[in-house]
Amino acid sequence: MSRGTPWPAAVQGLAALSLWVLAFGLIGIHPMLSLPSGLVAAGVAIMSAVRPYWGLLTLLGLLPMASLSIWSGWRVTDEFDMLLLLILGGGYAHEAWMRMSHALPRVAAPPKSSGMQSAVGGAVRWAWAAVLLTWAVSAWRGWFDAGASAPDLLWDGYDSTGNVWRVAKSMVALLLIAPWLRALYCRSPPQAIRSLHGGLLIGLILVCALAVWERAVYIGLWDLRSDYRTTAWFWEMHVGGGAIDVYLALTAPFAWWALWRARTTWQWALAATLLAVLVYVVVTTYSRGLAGVFVGGSVVMWWLWRRVPQARQDALVWRKQAQRWLLAGLLAEALCLVGAGQFASDRLSNTSVDVQSRWAHWQSMYGLLKEPEDWWWGLGQGRLPARHSAMVSGPAMPGYLSWSVEPGAPAVRLQGPKASAELAGRFALARRVSLAPGPHVVHLTVRAAAETRLRFSLCERHLLYEIRCQEAVGTLQPGPAQVLVWPLSGPELDGQTGAARFREGMASLTVMQADRAVEVLGWDIRNATNQGVLHHADFSEGFNGWYFVTTGYFRPWHADNLFMELWVERGLLGSVAHVILMACILWQVCFRCFTGETWLLPILGGLVSCSVLLCVISVTELPRLSFLTGSLLLVSSLWGGVLRDRSA
Repeated sequence: MSRGTPWPAAVQGLAALSLWVLAFGLIGIHPMLSLPSGLVAAGVAIMSAVRPYWGLLTLLGLLPMASLSIWSGWRVTDEFDMLLLLILGGGYAHEAWMRMSHALPRVAAPPKSSGMQSAVGGAVRWAWAAVLLTWAVSAWRGWFDAGASAPDLLWDGYDSTGNVWRVAKSMVALLLIAPWLRALYCRSPPQAIRSLHGGLLIGLILVCALAVWERAVYIGLWDLRSDYRTTAWFWEMHVGGGAIDVYLALTAPFAWWALWRARTTWQWALAATLLAVLVYVVVTTYSRGLAGVFVGGSVVMWWLWRRVPQARQDALVWRKQAQRWLLAGLLAEALCLVGAGQFASDRLSNTSVDVQSRWAHWQSMYGLLKEPEDWWWGLGQGRLPARHSAMVSGPAMPGYLSWSVEPGAPAVRLQGPKASAELAGRFALARRVSLAPGPHVVHLTVRAAAETRLRFSLCERHLLYEIRCQEAVGTLQPGPAQVLVWPLSGPELDGQTGAARFREGMASLTVMQADRAVEVLGWDIRNATNQGVLHHADFSEGFNGWYFVTTGYFRPWHADNLFMELWVERGLLGSVAHVILMACILWQVCFRCFTGETWLLPILGGLVSCSVLLCVISVTELPRLSFLTGSLLLVSSLWGGVLRDRSA
């Protein structure tokens, strides 16, 4: 029987056109993308339509760096959404053409499953239905809880209806991609598997390269004493979170798979090099949970690999000997990196304190579930930050951003914490800037209703950590808008050598008092002679180019436990549905790994590692990572059964 998508050609063509219109509409209003970028986007769309397997590889390979949020200021919708729309549009255009030209292949029906397999497969389908139902209910409840207003799909904050969409959009993407994934596999299982593995391996290589680049530029490759934790290009971590941790937990098993599947000496050497770099990146995230699941996951992967038929057929003596030496070298590397830095050992020694803190944090969140309806169905997607920080005993927000309601020139209201003086100065309105030599002077255009102390800084900064800064601190008097002229004092930001020449700057403004707010109309950063404007920023184009960052305090935005976050936002029904789905898929994948489908082994390793890690990290508020996790669950559910002995 034919196995394409279940939709008619006209529906697929309309879907492709709609997705492309949305993608190019976003590109047209993007503050950084111009005509050349539009041509590249058109090329990606055409490539996906002509070569859909390349489209899947591109989507997964570029996922870790397909976000320019820190430059564009887009927080709700970002550049990964554009990439997804372009590639899905091309994929459905290809499907429509294949159906109209009657070129859909005919593939054999899957073999009949045993009674146990059939029962588990049925449980997976019912679990997916339950997850979808609880997702829809919690999205509806979240929208009403946030005020039921129309969301701003570009710049909305974490306490708004836009955050409901930001959290919920991953499931929409999974619903859109599921038929296409099924069609790709049924048309050519080996090509689909190679595209999946290749895309995730490329993404892992990119993350490792970006992490090494970040440390080389901002802190130094061998500075293991500073409390600088690697973030790569996961800009969602501007409010903390474990985006890079989840990504590495999901994809690290594919590095082992590349090592075991290497056909030549040079392929094996490249895979071994990737593993050596990966160990360095894992250590420099200073994440205890990631380090634990990486070590444990690697041991489990090796144990499983030695028991699949494919491993027993590998009789090359040099490979076995080389792998022993590689394991010894990786262990020695990890021990040296941890031992060389005081920060890593301090993190390990404070584990018990951190566990107590997290337990208190989870107990506080449990207090949000006061009504039976909330207990069963949750507060609503995307509502945890707003509802938890509003509790008397909850973690206070360190600051707030909102559009000014005053008429006149466009402005943004920047507010410090409402009550806690300890949190003052941890929340900043920020913007990327190019660094220039010489001392600087800032011209701040601001107004306030009460006397407010402000800090303006110009720093060498990637995302969370300031390296060298020039700054000024002063007091704004109440009254109409005024221009404050502040010289910035601090070390020179030029004259760097080596990789440090490529450091980028970040200008930021912070309210240094609790219960104080200012309205910011813009700023100019000028040279010491006060003649040349080096950087000008205002709000004439909305929040384009603006971002906010926090320093050392991220508790209001995260549950630090996926299952607790699911319970709070999607209720006990949603949390249980997710647990059942994960358990059934893991059982199914484990069984299939030992009955011929060895290509599932790295997926099994990634899902097991991620399941353990998510006990101390949440992922629902990280759209790219939520989509990737869901995609691997979809692949595990939809792919397989058409052929036997697929180790592609």
